[in-house]
Amino acid sequence: MRPSTLRPRRQLFVCTNQRVAEDPLRSGCGAEGPRVFLALKTATLRRGLTRDLWITATGCLGHCPDKGCAVAVHPENRHLVEVTIEDVNEVLHLAADRSQDPPR
Repeated sequence: MRPSTLRPRRQLFVCTNQRVAEDPLRSGCGAEGPRVFLALKTATLRRGLTRDLWITATGCLGHCPDKGCAVAVHPENRHLVEVTIEDVNEVLHLAADRSQDPPR
């Protein structure tokens, strides 16, 4: 094992967890999560942010919003809920805000 030399400034974890229809927590983020994940990945690539901002699909983040999906912004440990396709630009703007960068 060795440490990686790749270190993004921020990483967005997008919940893409899908639940069965009978689940008491509803569908989870599975209805919108995969679409938000793909839109964030695509927009990050188009904006040339792939080195500093990583977009990662993940399982349940524990929020299970009524609509949209959950997104966690690290290293700040900021959690966003009810994120939809319409929010992608705002999420990227928030994540690309270098004034919030942790020390390197």
